[in-house]
Amino acid sequence: MSKFFLHLVMKDRFAAFLLLLLPFHLDAQSSDTTIRNVRISFAFSKNIFPKEWRDEPIDATASQMDRREIPRSKRIITKALNKYPVFIFKKNLRSVFFLKEMKFFNVGYGGTNSENAVYITNRGNSEGYTDKYLEQTFHHEFSSILYRNYIDLFDTLSWKEANSPDFSYNDPENGVGAIRSNQSSQTLDTFFCEKGILTQYAGSGIENDVNTFAQNLFRPEKNFWKFVDRFPRIRKKTEILINFYHRLSPIYTETYFRKLSKK
Repeated sequence: MSKFFLHLVMKDRFAAFLLLLLPFHLDAQSSDTTIRNVRISFAFSKNIFPKEWRDEPIDATASQMDRREIPRSKRIITKALNKYPVFIFKKNLRSVFFLKEMKFFNVGYGGTNSENAVYITNRGNSEGYTDKYLEQTFHHEFSSILYRNYIDLFDTLSWKEANSPDFSYNDPENGVGAIRSNQSSQTLDTFFCEKGILTQYAGSGIENDVNTFAQNLFRPEKNFWKFVDRFPRIRKKTEILINFYHRLSPIYTETYFRKLSKK
């Protein structure tokens, strides 16, 4: 077989491969929707990431989520978005992107956020990406955006004072190091609660600490409110974060959040 003919064969096979992929991409793209003025996207291209993420050292990579997960993802994100007044999204959230997987700094992420977008990975319920996990991930990441945008409304000093005197945040990479070293458990733990944080991962940095409380306010773990009532440091931080959200919208009160645990 001549090199020229081999090249044509390989070129035709590659074209056929692209044609097989095209319906999958177009199907995901056609499934994109808008919920409460937020674009929900399931089609992947590198352009969904900010330009600076695509270069070294971040070197963002990702892949498209299985389209069979689209209906479930829509249902979960609808439930999550319904817990916020629409006006909060106007200045803070334009898009939510669902992906099969993503990596930054060659480290796999379950979720992340940019200036006005949230990115969530979903590999299916059987792989541990449960409804609760996916919704918590959204609230976790969106709280970062709100924390950055309204830092003047957040009582940072009181938050730090609620920590045990012998505790200090331990990851200079603000969570990346914790993930890389497999110290990113999000299981509520009484050992950490004594120190004023809910989980191992929360100890990596103040923003991750805030995120962990936020995900449990909006989609609480079974024992979250029991821990709030049991541990004074956890109680104090919960009050601080509720006050932060209340300043964004008066609907957010302790009564509002406690009712979410019963739904």
